[in-house]
Amino acid sequence: MDHFDKPHADRRASRSEEATQHQAALLRAGEQAVLTETPERERLLAIMSRANQAAAYPDSQQLVERMIDLLIEITQAECANFYLLDAQSDELVLQMVRGDEQSQYLLGLRFNRQHGLPGITIHGTQPVVIGDLDADPHWLRSLDPANAARKRNVINLPLLARGRTLGVVQIFNYQQADLDLLQMLSERLSSELLQRMELENMARSRLRLEQLIDVLGQVAGTLDRNRLLRLVTENVAHLVNAERSSIFLVDPQTDEMIFQVAYQAPETQAPTTIGGTIGSGSGMGQPTAQSGEHNEKAFSYYNRSAITVPLQRIMLADSQGEQQEKAIGGLMALTPRHAAFQPEDAHLMHILANQTSTFLQVADMYESAGELFLDAIRALTAAIDAKDPYTQGHSQRVSDYAVLLARDLGLDEDLVNNVRIASLLHDVGKIGIPDAILLKKGSLTEHEYEVIKRHAITGVTILSQVRLLAPVLPGIAEHHERLDGSGYPGGKIGTQISLMGRIVAVADVFDAMTSFRPYRPALSAAEVLAYLENHSGRLFDADCVQALRNVLRRANPLASP
Repeated sequence: MDHFDKPHADRRASRSEEATQHQAALLRAGEQAVLTETPERERLLAIMSRANQAAAYPDSQQLVERMIDLLIEITQAECANFYLLDAQSDELVLQMVRGDEQSQYLLGLRFNRQHGLPGITIHGTQPVVIGDLDADPHWLRSLDPANAARKRNVINLPLLARGRTLGVVQIFNYQQADLDLLQMLSERLSSELLQRMELENMARSRLRLEQLIDVLGQVAGTLDRNRLLRLVTENVAHLVNAERSSIFLVDPQTDEMIFQVAYQAPETQAPTTIGGTIGSGSGMGQPTAQSGEHNEKAFSYYNRSAITVPLQRIMLADSQGEQQEKAIGGLMALTPRHAAFQPEDAHLMHILANQTSTFLQVADMYESAGELFLDAIRALTAAIDAKDPYTQGHSQRVSDYAVLLARDLGLDEDLVNNVRIASLLHDVGKIGIPDAILLKKGSLTEHEYEVIKRHAITGVTILSQVRLLAPVLPGIAEHHERLDGSGYPGGKIGTQISLMGRIVAVADVFDAMTSFRPYRPALSAAEVLAYLENHSGRLFDADCVQALRNVLRRANPLASP
């Protein structure tokens, strides 16, 4: 190598050594990054695992407890509050306090959803972080003055799911605030909580309907006026989760409301006269709700909030031929402290009050309780049909058609009566279907259709609690079965389907197809009959279809056969 090549070689060697050192530095940095990322990744996986474990709890209370404990842990906070939005009153309700025993007394606290930091959080739909609570003008320290000084900072997380506002979580005295992670966990909590709430509401509605049917069955089974009043008063408190309940009836001589029966009141207490009436004239006919302290001298207990529905009697037509309603009393329920009545409470009480009025009116006129029970069933089915304006009157019409078919087939009157009741109650299971599915205008998804298909089994499950209804359950369970096994829920074939089920199936299809629906116009009776006859013997019982033809011919002898 000459003297000209040596400097170039030295420079190449130097550059090679520098490159090697740079690569080694990059490798060490990469190793350090991996070491740093690995613990963080493991931490996130552990957090997700904890969230999954919390989501596995079927009970909403346990779900919220575990998720809030996780939020407290990852923020290194001291305590947290969980507020649930009461959509009926538009108030936030403090449902849970974790990590702060001194503030447990605040449980049940209510305030307007627009107030304070929770209100700001709901309105903005984003997390709100306050580093210095003492300096924040929106901090509602007056709600908990004894413990407010201990709370230095707060993270407010909104709970939102499917366009619904569910509530707010407040995390106090935090040390870490990874908002992306917290928002992800709050979204998971919101989604899981909404699912639990929907399931719990469905189960609660189903249970309450079972209770109402059972109460009406008990009431229909007695013509003893005093026992009837006791049954209604005791059961309405359970039905709407009220603290107390009572019935007042009008004294026809003085036109005063006379206290008759009170649930949880002393049995030896003499009837008390309450001045005035619960309602009359234009004020009658609608449930009323009251809250606050009033008229304490008239009642022997602290009256916080009440819901009252009238007991009304339809009088005979007057000289102009018009029927009139007359107030005969009122049914009242009082809630526990912090409880709020829902529209469903008023609806259930209204059904019970209407039937109670009927039972009282006819108690001395009928020896058989069967007719009373049938009236109660009609009221229930009408209430269920009324959920959808396009199905109002459907159950009664199906019952009318089914009775005509049963008589044309020569069934005896006991069986005809069973067919009447089964067809009235054939859709009672729809009470367990969410309105979002039942009233959906567009096409149903496969999942939604499967939910709809469960209504036959749900109806049987509900009504099996009433022993008097045992003979009619096949008609309810099988009204969507088809002879070729293509129906549901059991896929029964031929004579596996009871005659009652086959009768109700034909009557149900006939009324459904001759009624208007948002997705199609009503078909004529002739068109529906042609459809049934085309599928006679394959989907529908041939004798039942022929009976329908006979009924229609008798109703309109001039129509072509």
